Amino acid sequence: MKKAPGRPREFEPQEFLNTALNCFWQNGYQATSVSDLKKASGLASASIYKLYPDKRAIFLAALQQYMDAGLARITQRATELTPESALREILEFGALLSTGPEGEKGCFSIAAASELLPGDAEVRDRVEYMFKGIVARLVAILQKGQQQNTFRNDEDAEIMAESIFMMLEGMRVYGKIQPDIHILRRANEFIIKSVLARRDNSDITGELN
Repeated sequence: MKKAPGRPREFEPQEFLNTALNCFWQNGYQATSVSDLKKASGLASASIYKLYPDKRAIFLAALQQYMDAGLARITQRATELTPESALREILEFGALLSTGPEGEKGCFSIAAASELLPGDAEVRDRVEYMFKGIVARLVAILQKGQQQNTFRNDEDAEIMAESIFMMLEGMRVYGKIQPDIHILRRANEFIIKSVLARRDNSDITGELN
């Protein structure tokens, strides 16, 4: 008796987008074809084209998802933690992502920018959205810390945020050559000390009395 054909695999949009993101992240936009995405996901072209008209649309959706997830993590830390703890968590997460297999993988946003910029306005807009989004969230954390006298007030929060942002993005590039995480953590601690408010002797005397 002839065996009945199995049911075609159900199309899970989120699962497919996650698979596509990993393919683009690993191989780059140009080197990834729709055939590659079909093979990696196990889906037929018809299923894929129900949601996305072409490879570019899939790539842009995957890039947006990656960026939104990164910004959401920072927002969550800023909401749930004190300003100093939030900043420490953000820097520590950056160090962890910049070592081991994750470090070699690098940042998807940076990879997209390196491959497609200049020249691709849509990708540029998304990269700008990501980078400015990180800076804006760092500014909010630093300003809140300044209001609480946790962070120094003799420097603009915007300038400190830009410096921390460049540190974070630089770590992701540095991760390609597998830096020592202990060095990254020491550098992070230097950044923390650089933005913490300086306490004078009167503050200490007041606490002791």
